[in-house]
Amino acid sequence: MKRAIALIFLLVFSSCGNSNSGSDQQGGDEVGTESATTDFGDCDLPQSFDECPGPLPTELMDVEQDLLEGVSPESVPYLQRKYLMDCVSRSDSSIDRSEIATTCECLYQGLVDHLRAQGTETQAVRWFVDLEESVVEGGLPAAWALEVYIACG
Repeated sequence: MKRAIALIFLLVFSSCGNSNSGSDQQGGDEVGTESATTDFGDCDLPQSFDECPGPLPTELMDVEQDLLEGVSPESVPYLQRKYLMDCVSRSDSSIDRSEIATTCECLYQGLVDHLRAQGTETQAVRWFVDLEESVVEGGLPAAWALEVYIACG
């Protein structure tokens, strides 16, 4: 079942087939701040994955235990909240939400861990935002990100 979830994530991420040059980043290449244009609402572009804690959206409370490992549902950092919300909402509704949540949590941690190992925390945040933007725009994730997706499946 987890392999099916990973396949669905890959299909969702590559559904438009547009390749974005930013998505080819290995996490070590320099990324300009101008490409990080995500609307962060009350939270300016974070410099760390731990900034702007807030409550987990109510839409995710039914799977909070599967989404949050060691994080209180009342103080989830902004990038994690946004990623988990987007990840669960992009998923196939015919798959068990608990399995989707577990996979989304694995994906988030895998991506963050990989990017943190490639540079500074600020660079890792920029690369993460760029990766998410390219996926939302229909770009295919870089090979290293696909490896994270497969590992979580």
